[in-house]
Amino acid sequence: MEVFFWVTDLLIPVMMIVVGYFFKKHPPTTINSVYGYRTKRSMASKEVWVFAQRYFGGLWLKVGLGLLFIIILDKLLIPIAAENLSLINAIINLIGLIVPIYFVERKLKDDIN
Repeated sequence: MEVFFWVTDLLIPVMMIVVGYFFKKHPPTTINSVYGYRTKRSMASKEVWVFAQRYFGGLWLKVGLGLLFIIILDKLLIPIAAENLSLINAIINLIGLIVPIYFVERKLKDDIN
């Protein structure tokens, strides 16, 4: 059962690293409604779209690596039940997924205006 909690806790950081790398190195170049960092600001023009994808990818890559480090450390050092620690890690992961949106939108607002 411990392996299950390791896998679920590390799933989001690993996914963020993979998607972040992909978006940073190979961003979607055409504005679409299927995948990518899609907001009103990011879809303003093709140049803004590509910039937003790369910037978002870079942030997700960094945040994913940070989350990976934090979660591995807390799983090794915090002596509480695995299911409770997994819940705490889920909250940390959720914050890590959402916070980059603020920074991308702020960067787009500053660069567009």
